[in-house]
Amino acid sequence: MCLNLSNKFQKGLSKLRGKGREKNKVQSIGKERIKNLREKMLTTPEICVERGYLMTESYKETEGQPEAIRRAKALAKILKEMTIGIANDELIVGRGSSKQRGGLLTPELTSGWYLEEMELLSTRNVDRFAPIPKEAQEKMQEFLPYWKGKSLIDKWTARIPENLLKLNNVVQGGAAFCGNNQYYGHSSADYEIIINKGLNGIKEEVDEEIAKLNLADVSEFEKYQYLSAVKITLEAAAAFAERYAKLAKDMAAKETNATRKAELELIAETCKRVPANPARTFYEALQSMWITYLVLIIEAPGPGNGFVRADQYLYPLYKKDVEAGTITPDLARELIQLFYIKTNGLVIPYPTPMASFFAGFTLGANIVLGGLTADGKDAVNELSYLFLEAEKEVALNSEDIIVRIHKKTPDAFVMKACEVAKALSGKVKFLSDETTIQQLLKDGKPIDLARCYGITGCNSPTVAGHSLDIPGGMVNMPLLLELALNNGVSRIIGEQVGPQTGDARNFKTYEELWAAFQKQVETLMPVALMFRNVDKQLFAEFAPIPFQSSLYYDCIKNGRDACNGGTPYSTYAVSLAGTPNVGDSLAAIKKAVFEDKKLTMARVLDALAKNFEGEEEVLHILSSAPKFGNDNEYVDAIVNDVISMASKEVGKVKGFAGSVSNCAAGTVTANIPLGFVVGALPDGRKAGQPIAEGGISPHQGRNVAGPTATMMSVAKLDHTKITNGSVLNMRFSPDALKDGQKLRKFASLIRTYCETGGFLIQFNIVSTDTLKEAQKHPEQYKDLLVRVATYSAYFVELSPELQNDIIARMQFEEV
Repeated sequence: MCLNLSNKFQKGLSKLRGKGREKNKVQSIGKERIKNLREKMLTTPEICVERGYLMTESYKETEGQPEAIRRAKALAKILKEMTIGIANDELIVGRGSSKQRGGLLTPELTSGWYLEEMELLSTRNVDRFAPIPKEAQEKMQEFLPYWKGKSLIDKWTARIPENLLKLNNVVQGGAAFCGNNQYYGHSSADYEIIINKGLNGIKEEVDEEIAKLNLADVSEFEKYQYLSAVKITLEAAAAFAERYAKLAKDMAAKETNATRKAELELIAETCKRVPANPARTFYEALQSMWITYLVLIIEAPGPGNGFVRADQYLYPLYKKDVEAGTITPDLARELIQLFYIKTNGLVIPYPTPMASFFAGFTLGANIVLGGLTADGKDAVNELSYLFLEAEKEVALNSEDIIVRIHKKTPDAFVMKACEVAKALSGKVKFLSDETTIQQLLKDGKPIDLARCYGITGCNSPTVAGHSLDIPGGMVNMPLLLELALNNGVSRIIGEQVGPQTGDARNFKTYEELWAAFQKQVETLMPVALMFRNVDKQLFAEFAPIPFQSSLYYDCIKNGRDACNGGTPYSTYAVSLAGTPNVGDSLAAIKKAVFEDKKLTMARVLDALAKNFEGEEEVLHILSSAPKFGNDNEYVDAIVNDVISMASKEVGKVKGFAGSVSNCAAGTVTANIPLGFVVGALPDGRKAGQPIAEGGISPHQGRNVAGPTATMMSVAKLDHTKITNGSVLNMRFSPDALKDGQKLRKFASLIRTYCETGGFLIQFNIVSTDTLKEAQKHPEQYKDLLVRVATYSAYFVELSPELQNDIIARMQFEEV
């Protein structure tokens, strides 16, 4: 029997509204509920040992079996035995851990650091967890040693040539993804598949493919093993939802409050149906998506696993329910708010060095709104507005709203997005359709798919269900320039890191300097890509993702994992970090040394070696040169040259399993630790200081010509050279947007950026005074959100170094 949402759900809602109240005094049914559930997500995260322990127990039981089967059985064991629970007031249910805000352990990737940092996790100054209880510590000490020599980081280290291992930390500033204690994440799994087919429908496809196989053929037998693993995960996910159905039914039987009893009965019936079967209502679709997301994260904990174009694939069910009178727009908005809150219940614990690269406790659950349809029409609908409106009362850090902008986007929608951004200190990202579609076309996607793109992770364009787009390591571009200036020697490390490219004191032309820099890039960029290809090879061999792969087209038909070339399209990126510093530095030398003759190369190099101490004149001359972010073609062209050259070198390297190698420009929060290994630069930056944040954001405080000039510098870059995405961060004082006229000007500025070549832009709309007050009184600002990289985080949970880096960004007082 079709579940009537209005009968079951509305039974309790009338009491929450309050019978007998005047219509104009009716309060939103979700305000108190949303407030209570939201508050729970502001607590300090706790380590949950269950996933790590159950993963270990399963692997002990399955030694000798095919890796995909081992992975599938491990997921099934976790989903069957992990703690589950339904909190008071919850309507969308499902937990990824035993904690309210839990950190998942991934010992199969790297295990040693857990034991080393067990106590440090609660005292360090970045991504601090609650103290781990003694019982949990003892459990960790019991199961973690099993992984010594078996973890992916151990396998990765064994495969990399010993003479190249040291370059990983120097050039990239960090270890392989498996050493970061995270899976790739960045899933572009298609939730429309689960909504329309359900797990049972996908399982039927698996059975059909298995029936076609000739098991005497070795390659087809391998497909059989893999598809058997997929089937195990699909059945396990359905059983996981059934556990919640039974729990809700048992709770309903004991519940004395009629309102809550009706809600629990609804939850029980819903979880019994989805995600095993297609969703029939908007509410069922949200619950189905949530269980699916949890299973995807538990299988492979990693950042950037978003819901892509939720306003598009949910709209048919929303429209049907509204027309049938079983849901109202207000109720839909409240359900979306409850869904948003759920995305904040999981975090990833990083080793302390890596926590400084990915600070802020976010999984980055992207929701992309607006944009175009496959045939090129505007895609904004009523649900697009509701997703925006819902965020105003939630404003937590994990759910991440991205608004696609194109020339046909309604002004009202852009204004609504700007209003929400203003209300939430900037928590909305704006993205250019024209630029992004061109990037996807360059990477080989057809136009109809390119128009339906979403964003995965921080800023990676993708097409849900069709393309797996994985970020690679960050290449420390300022360090490569430093090597060119020092004949391949790192100043801070004091070792020969890059090739010998000549004594820069003898360079007579800018072209000689450029050639030396290009040689460093040509030599070290392939090494960075080799690190990542080995990383990806290991994930394909030892850590496949059969459940997630079932939500991509062709993986079942091909009998191949998404990590192993199963998807129709795949890209693998290297992220260029600190490119604006390189451009500023090259521009300073080109102008001051080779054109104006104010300085010699020898004097510049001596000043850099002294970290500018006693060299104030040199520092002044170099700092006075044109700087990126001020619409100055002199330096902007050099930044573009750097990106184009690096992109060309990346494109020469073939990616693992046929993936396209491409470039991104981003740093997450790595601009701080990457700066630790770079000496003084010719742009005036001193040794050890942060490099430019955001990938293509001007170096902190240098974009003095105003917001329009900043945007124009970035928009004129060739973004088809950085097809895995980039980010421009900007900061405005709240007074700059204080009235309707200023907000309209702000919206116009964003439109101009998106329509003249820009890619992704985001804002912090918070004053320096507020940020400094939050540093002094963190207890009063526990939910103050700031844009860190392409995600939001709670300012008071960030390290002092990162807080200061955000404060140092240029604050504009006028649009």
